[in-house]
Amino acid sequence: MRLPITLAQLPTLAKQMAQREYRLAFGKDSKPVFRLCYFSCQSYFPYLYCALHSLVQTVRSSHLEVFVFSDTDMPLSAAQTEALMALPLQVKVIPWPKSVGWGAEQIGWIWRAYALACEGLSDDDFIARIDSDVFFFNDRIFRAMARSRADFIGDGHYVDFEYCQGGAYFLRVSAARAVLKYLESNDLTQVLAQAQIGVEDRAVMHFAALVKLKTWMTCFMMFPDELRNAGGLTALARFKFSCLHFTSKNKAGMIDAYVAGVLPHAEQAAFKAVLSTP
Repeated sequence: MRLPITLAQLPTLAKQMAQREYRLAFGKDSKPVFRLCYFSCQSYFPYLYCALHSLVQTVRSSHLEVFVFSDTDMPLSAAQTEALMALPLQVKVIPWPKSVGWGAEQIGWIWRAYALACEGLSDDDFIARIDSDVFFFNDRIFRAMARSRADFIGDGHYVDFEYCQGGAYFLRVSAARAVLKYLESNDLTQVLAQAQIGVEDRAVMHFAALVKLKTWMTCFMMFPDELRNAGGLTALARFKFSCLHFTSKNKAGMIDAYVAGVLPHAEQAAFKAVLSTP
């Protein structure tokens, strides 16, 4: 029988959290730009809006820019785009082919998006892949990254630290450019086929190994069963994690968790009104 995640991985989790706290206490803040990439569509607007709204509420100490790559098969509507642009964030919405992350074609489009996201940034800035069903409830991981020397930062605790799981991961721009340079001279489809990889988060881990990136696999992303077992966003949950990846098929719980755990009561009605934007 498999032990509960927090028990089976206690030594690794303790080590990773200690490293994070050390960086927060003693690391030098490089004050990077974080350019966050969201791949989304019209039907996911309520969750995307919640995700971006959470950045406004909780990630106030970092310079954030948001690129939303809108699926051309089901693009965000004009009204939805306007609602995103009305948030006090730097938001850019870009029509883009489907890039959920399954198969070489979609993975290729994701890396083309990363190439676009890198434009105009310095090597020590960061780009990130954040899913629409991820909301942040503190900025600890951003502050830790700004004080780290890692090239590639992700969460591996839910998959036994085998790889940085999709949902949220971060690449230093110099690291993303190193992967992009590698892919210029190596056929992506062949690279993935040889490694028997067909999904984006496994692919980025493979690319990181190929170009010898300095990877920091830590713990910052909570999952629905962990939220349920914790009894909500408790003080301990907020210490361990920075965001919730609501992987459940029924995404309504994401909105409920955000409203209950993050959003001030006075702002809840206005927030909920936007979610139904057609």
